[in-house]
Amino acid sequence: MITGLLRRLVRSRRVQRIALASGALEELSKPYLVGSGPAQAGREAGVLRSRGLDVSFTYLPQGDGAEETPGELEALLDTLGDRARGVELSVKPSHLGIRDSPERATTTLRRLVRAADEAGALVTLEMQCHAEYRETLRLWRAVHADHPDLGITLPVDIRRVERDCVGIVDDAPRLRLCIGSYPIPKPLGFRTGHEKSKALVRCLRIAMEGGARTMLASHDPTIIAIAQDLQRRTDGDFEFQMFHGVRPLEQRRLADIGYRSRVLLPYGPGWFEYLMTRVTTRPQTAFSYLRAVLDKR
Repeated sequence: MITGLLRRLVRSRRVQRIALASGALEELSKPYLVGSGPAQAGREAGVLRSRGLDVSFTYLPQGDGAEETPGELEALLDTLGDRARGVELSVKPSHLGIRDSPERATTTLRRLVRAADEAGALVTLEMQCHAEYRETLRLWRAVHADHPDLGITLPVDIRRVERDCVGIVDDAPRLRLCIGSYPIPKPLGFRTGHEKSKALVRCLRIAMEGGARTMLASHDPTIIAIAQDLQRRTDGDFEFQMFHGVRPLEQRRLADIGYRSRVLLPYGPGWFEYLMTRVTTRPQTAFSYLRAVLDKR
């Protein structure tokens, strides 16, 4: 209940107006965001890569501009030039237009993946709400058939994901596993944190022992330790993925001891909505945000 009240308070228009006027947002956003344009994103990527980290970019559109995302990601590749080799582009199916036209989404994704292939970059398709799960898998399979480096994200808190992992790993896909952030109907998803963590470990084992090119998107120390043990036993293609600004020392530690450690870099004009999402999912950060707003009034 307290978290719900806190979320409503942080998202209130009055608090937003005060925050924008006070400068509190700029201060709070520094650990999580890398700017609104490709040049700023590219500079931050250069800093991280100089420290031995890999990077993944996600574009943050503003308001109704979601379908500008593929073009903006292609523009980012142009801006990066030779520096695009090895980077990952992470894209939501809704930003491809899947809700209006699955056929157009397929065409748009093919174009983005071709551009990434030419630049030596990678693309990973995210997974959003449960209602679009099957359609997103169909979209991925349609494009993956011709572009085997196209990755897919599977949120393990959906019960059927474990079964889907078994069916997918034979093709040695790039497979990102995570605990999702979208609500799932009770009969179709795991409810407790413990259940979700166990599901993540089971899916990790299926993916890594089955030969998938596995990406673990988690900041949980216990899950990270289990993944390290699995990697030592399977010796497959594997990487850790974490949000920019979350456990940066752990990101560096993993890279320093020889693991591929990739940092998700969000950029774009929709930074405010993204920041509020990050704030409201972490109560301690929300309290810091509100304190900063009030201190600068």
